[in-house]
Amino acid sequence: MSKELHVTSLVVQVKPEHMSDVRKAIMAVENAELSVNNEVKLVVVLEGEGRREIMDKIDEINALDGVISTSMVYHQSEVLDEGEI
Repeated sequence: MSKELHVTSLVVQVKPEHMSDVRKAIMAVENAELSVNNEVKLVVVLEGEGRREIMDKIDEINALDGVISTSMVYHQSEVLDEGEI
């Protein structure tokens, strides 16, 4: 049975006074990686096995206290052959 791999990147805008807490919370999300940040924006890369899993993670990040907005800027999905990841 083949699996799908979804990779998505987001720009997350954060209130500056909440940046530390938001960074920690995102790092605790399974298969989430912080790529770049400044005082008010984070670039987050998410991986998952399906669209629903990715959307749930985006909803989780968007609901964090201090998050102003979450914008998806890239999404790719691939069907993996048996034995791949």
